[in-house]
Amino acid sequence: MILFRDDHLLAVDKPAGMAAEAERSGELGAVEWLALHLGEAVCPTGRLERGASGVFLCTGTGTQKLEGRAVYDLISHVDVRILGRDDVWTCTDPLGDAVPPIRFERIDASDGFVFYRADAEVGDSDRIRRLAASSGVPLLGDGSAGGRTWPRLGLHCAEIVCNDFSVPMTAPTPPSFAALAEGRDPAFDLCCDRRGRWLSAITDAFRAVHRDEIPGLPAAVDVYGDWFDGVWFDESVDLDTARAALEPILVRTAATYGCRGGTMRIHRRNPHQRTLVTETTIVGETPPARFTVREHDLRYEVSLTETQHTGLFLDQRDTRRRLAVMAAGKRLANLFAYTCSFSVAATAAAAEVAFSVDVARACLSTGMTNFELNGLTETKRGKFVQQDVRKWLQRQQRRRRERPEEFQPFDLIVCDPPVFASSKDGGSFSVEKEWRPLALAAAELLADGGVAVFANNHRGGDHQEYLRAVIDAFGTAVELSPPLDFPTGPDDPHHVRTFWCGRGPGGA
Repeated sequence: MILFRDDHLLAVDKPAGMAAEAERSGELGAVEWLALHLGEAVCPTGRLERGASGVFLCTGTGTQKLEGRAVYDLISHVDVRILGRDDVWTCTDPLGDAVPPIRFERIDASDGFVFYRADAEVGDSDRIRRLAASSGVPLLGDGSAGGRTWPRLGLHCAEIVCNDFSVPMTAPTPPSFAALAEGRDPAFDLCCDRRGRWLSAITDAFRAVHRDEIPGLPAAVDVYGDWFDGVWFDESVDLDTARAALEPILVRTAATYGCRGGTMRIHRRNPHQRTLVTETTIVGETPPARFTVREHDLRYEVSLTETQHTGLFLDQRDTRRRLAVMAAGKRLANLFAYTCSFSVAATAAAAEVAFSVDVARACLSTGMTNFELNGLTETKRGKFVQQDVRKWLQRQQRRRRERPEEFQPFDLIVCDPPVFASSKDGGSFSVEKEWRPLALAAAELLADGGVAVFANNHRGGDHQEYLRAVIDAFGTAVELSPPLDFPTGPDDPHHVRTFWCGRGPGGA
């Protein structure tokens, strides 16, 4: 993902769909992602459209504009030859002559798609899009300018040569561009476009295909190291039918990311009511019963065959990192801790103490394993509590009210409950019913200036009601955008909603 770096300049290969800079609080654009995950404090030197990909320049010394030339690859559904134009033409900006003209060239055509190249100044991606449209060849994905509908913008910054740097910075052709040029269906390749090589810089566990990211495919595919996990979300389909539909994508995933094999399963709203053996089938080699994956410098144990959930929720990767960078010296309460990944991340970042609370003994046992894998057991800062979270919260509330002089509030609280749950003793849990009481109870235990993360993946839930509940409880709440491997459109239902909540100075 990093194409060039020296003391003053950083060049990266930006994925399609990622903004250059965050457009709202809670979002991670390229600049914010680099700061959060790689510690790169940089400023952009020019623009590269959200829907575009390719070379993106940043400096560590301010927003100075670098002088140089850039080469952009373009795709349109309109052939300039049909318009009676030459293959090479120069276009002047209709908004004025103060900026240099842009040179366009027709390169090739394949199966109704036409490939062009543009030569322009660094940071001219917006002008290229506008001038291509004014030339009669609107880009794919640029619907407002007459371009054919496409999941991304048909624009890629392939190369930049700066006057002050003798080495050209080049980004490889996006997989979807190559697929169109070769006459292949680009559906899977578009998924690759949205991830680029950014995730591999920090982890070997990520989502290769998000739910409904490929139209007509109600499935997701996750990669865990050398293995994949395919999940089919239509419960009306039997496992053999689902496997036949998803297996071509699993094969592409294995070839692209070097997977040896993995699992395929049907998602159940309440999997605890069914047995695992009827849910999962093996594709390719059989993965080990348990193995570890990497996220930053930490290891987490996962299983694709022994448990309904793998052991690491990939959609909370950014949130784990957000908490880790502020965890030093803080007290954490990790509610519905599952396998304690938030606790591991915080403790590794020098949290004072991390309480992991969950009713499932097996999950906490894996959490203890995760502490051991990362050399955290001897710190004695990890506390594991097997108890219903609601009862634990009530106990803490009583302590706070009865002995306020002894009670130590929590600086950080994470609450990521399941949508539904049932236990052997007949008890049940519904996030719709419990969300507001959980928020109110947690708010009572949060220190002034503290942060609470409330999350759930209730796809059919009332998003505004979930947001109102945490605002009522904490006073402020910012919705965090999902990681780049969990892309969502403006009208898509929430796969996961994560609220960064706070009270008093230093909160959200």
